[in-house]
Amino acid sequence: MAKAKKLPSGNWRVQATATINGEKITKSFTDVDPDKAELAAKQWQVYHKNFEQDSSDLSLEQAIDEYIKIKDSILSPSTIRGYNTIKNNSIDGIKQIPLKKLSQNVLQKYINQLSKSKSPKTVRNAYGLITAVMAQFAPEYLPSHVSLPQPIIRPKRALSKDQIQKLLQSIDGHRNEIPFLLALWMGLRQSEILALSWDDIDLEKNTIYIHSAAVPDKHNKYVYKQTTKNVSSTRTIRLPSYIKNKMLKTQDRSGRVYKYSPSVLFKDLKKVLNEIGIPDISLHDLRRTMATLGVSLNISDKVMMSRGGWSNPATMKKIYQVVLDQDTKIADDLIDSFFESVINNVKKYN
Repeated sequence: MAKAKKLPSGNWRVQATATINGEKITKSFTDVDPDKAELAAKQWQVYHKNFEQDSSDLSLEQAIDEYIKIKDSILSPSTIRGYNTIKNNSIDGIKQIPLKKLSQNVLQKYINQLSKSKSPKTVRNAYGLITAVMAQFAPEYLPSHVSLPQPIIRPKRALSKDQIQKLLQSIDGHRNEIPFLLALWMGLRQSEILALSWDDIDLEKNTIYIHSAAVPDKHNKYVYKQTTKNVSSTRTIRLPSYIKNKMLKTQDRSGRVYKYSPSVLFKDLKKVLNEIGIPDISLHDLRRTMATLGVSLNISDKVMMSRGGWSNPATMKKIYQVVLDQDTKIADDLIDSFFESVINNVKKYN
């Protein structure tokens, strides 16, 4: 397929050719973004190249394969890995059924059966993929409503001030002190820490440029991509002097900042936390701790979103920010004091 060419108008155009019902057809795709123009052309071309018949005749398994194929250039390797996991483990009973026969009743029975052996999250993810595939290839057959299992809300963990102090003391001089600090203090994601290069760190300007990620592919091997989770996640944040001084003590400041396997990082963190009596805290919870501090310190949502690379405040508040017991106590004391003062004033004037 031809590459996008810039037009005098400033837009980008791609011309794709496919044989439709025996006739060779050329179609143009135009967009302000060359990548989007090329993707639209590729999707159209691949679809018509492989499936001249009604796409609703595709089996669910065929449709998932095709869906992954036409979106492989824009999907994260970890997303593709997740889709393949669903295809291989969660659609056995319906994978050979054509899309046009995946009626609401068929899908509801499938969801009911799958819910007996899979977690609500797995069931909801599987159904999400199925509906995305149907929207791509057979939108007219999309079910109007299918009941899904209620999601399990697990308590989110974040460290208190005292726990943060204990952790900082226990990791002082640890071989993985820097990645732990990047998660706890600076709120970097696991994928961002694994991909961070020394070239991204400016020790003169005291900044860290976050623009890449390392995620597992379908073979569970970590691959590096030059994009972050979303557009907002590409950011430059200030490097604290404390962390900078730790970095300056690092002898090898070339290549990746973190040079071990991811499993070593996770095992080291678990060991450190167990030693100081803080079990069941993950690397992700360290990032959540940074987000929660934003609430405790009354930092605006806009500033915290910029620091943590969140695309919207709803995600940050719902998933990452938790209410600490110490903050609840402060709120309780303030509210109690208010009502007690009101009662005292009433008694005073009676």
